Amino acid sequence: MSHARIVASGVAVALLCASGVALAGKLPLGEPSRAVTEEILDAIAEEMNRSMTQLQIPGAPKPYHISYKITEVEVNDAAASLGSTTSRRQRHFVNLEARVRVGNPDLDNGNFVLPSDDGIDGVAGINLPLEATPRIARRAAWLATDTAYKEALIQLRAKMDARQAGGVGRTDIPSWTSHAPSVNEAVVLVPRLETLPEIEARAQRLSAGFRGQLHIRDSRVAITSYLERRWYLSTEGTSITDTRRASGIVVAASGQADDNQELNQYFLRYGRTAADLPSDAELTAEAKRLSATLLELAKAPVIEAYSGPVLFEGEGAVGIIRSALAPHLGGTPLPEGLPPQQAKQHGGAFSDTVGLRVLAPGLTLVDDPTAATGAGKALIGGYRIDDEGTPSQRVEVVRDGKLVSLLQSRTPSGRGASSNGHARRTADGGAFRGSATNLFVNAKGGVARKALLGKLLATVKAEGLPYGLIVRRFDDSAITAAPERSRRELVQLVKSSDIDLPPPALLAYRVYPGGKQELVRGVQLAEVPIRAWKDVMATSTEQTVYNFLAANEQWLELVIRGTDDGFVPSGGIESSIITPDLLFKEIDVVPSTLGQRPKPRIASPILK
Repeated sequence: MSHARIVASGVAVALLCASGVALAGKLPLGEPSRAVTEEILDAIAEEMNRSMTQLQIPGAPKPYHISYKITEVEVNDAAASLGSTTSRRQRHFVNLEARVRVGNPDLDNGNFVLPSDDGIDGVAGINLPLEATPRIARRAAWLATDTAYKEALIQLRAKMDARQAGGVGRTDIPSWTSHAPSVNEAVVLVPRLETLPEIEARAQRLSAGFRGQLHIRDSRVAITSYLERRWYLSTEGTSITDTRRASGIVVAASGQADDNQELNQYFLRYGRTAADLPSDAELTAEAKRLSATLLELAKAPVIEAYSGPVLFEGEGAVGIIRSALAPHLGGTPLPEGLPPQQAKQHGGAFSDTVGLRVLAPGLTLVDDPTAATGAGKALIGGYRIDDEGTPSQRVEVVRDGKLVSLLQSRTPSGRGASSNGHARRTADGGAFRGSATNLFVNAKGGVARKALLGKLLATVKAEGLPYGLIVRRFDDSAITAAPERSRRELVQLVKSSDIDLPPPALLAYRVYPGGKQELVRGVQLAEVPIRAWKDVMATSTEQTVYNFLAANEQWLELVIRGTDDGFVPSGGIESSIITPDLLFKEIDVVPSTLGQRPKPRIASPILK
């Protein structure tokens, strides 16, 4: 057959992490997949070649590109509260996703949203049995490809009609870019998953520390261990495989303020294995800090409207990058047919500014999915291939404040643009968008945290303000969403929230000229304009390394969906940010009283 298949030589393969770089430590390796074998992959490739030559509806165009992504996932999850297990699960499944493109690279069905049905995108998926045979795999590929092809035809016709009717889209930019085939079928072996009994026992042990604390409404410790094996095949001749592995732990607690406002605090860490996570002693100490913070927040004042310098410290710096900068680093154009009110959700503020200054002069951004570590810590954002089968590449996005390049997928932002291996996030219309993975924020002239605080106070004094503001943590609704909220409470929350704003700050302090820090709540940043990044006044020498899973949904959508039985999020795009603290010259803040809910009428029956 025309599709190349190269068989790896058994298990005599070097230990590789997600990006193909050797993992530290001497952890025992797992085995190659037993569910997706060479015979299964060959059968899928044969069906792909058959569809490429024979699949056609009379009078309609044939496919010009077909690709398959076969994903095998294994997950062990456990969550516990007050020393008892609240949920546990062990999942293992295989999914086959077919993508079909019709038309030609200059104009095809991709990156277009049907007003009546944004689910029509030329993509179809089907689950494979864990003990599939080549015959079953071929049948699954046949069905998925047929569905994706018919959707692609509908999408292409609607796209052409929309262009003729309203002039939507730029005809000088092709729909799709070619890429040299990649062949790398060497098996990527990773350490075995932590078992369900051991993570469940650890969650029980750590969650018991919240017993007897009457000011806490709810608490939990959740742990996950998962791996994702991935194979990508295409009619261009690409055949490449990768394996990603991560472990994560979350410690979360909630309470209520004296005025009934809901309060949330959490501590989240991911690593490639449990060896990268904090020890039990460190996690116990973090749980005590969360409890003490909730007790203090219950009586803390709600911040008033504020406009002035803000210091984003530690996880706060990660949060502001994650919500107000990273979404703009992609170079994929907005989907055609997208309603204007949804455009902000896709970023794109830097799309026409390559070569111009977009950040403060001393800041440099590099996204490097080939990196295994950052500032000496394990990163989970690495990968060998992106979701379009393109090998990962290190990309310098911003150099000394000037935009050098954007993170690209194979849906180009302009003529001559090509993918740099960053197709990670999907959007309505089926296109993958270029997005950040291992994002390194480097700064010249950084100072120690104490000196950076001094710069904040000096700015406060120069502007005649009574205080400055420090933000140390933002909300992550994939963790903090309360599953027991009533429908009425959710409706009220949606009506009262602005989806274009950053998530609320969970940990923020007013800092006064004498250095006193006062915990405040209800801190909601107004929309952070992209120009604010030109006014980053100073940075720290200390760096924060933070791993997380970037969800496709907006934070408010996650609030509505809930926390998936309290588990650590294991769905999303593995991502890492490495950044110093950031001092902004001026940020607007508005007070928020979201989350008001009646307190229970009787005391908690909390276990001692």
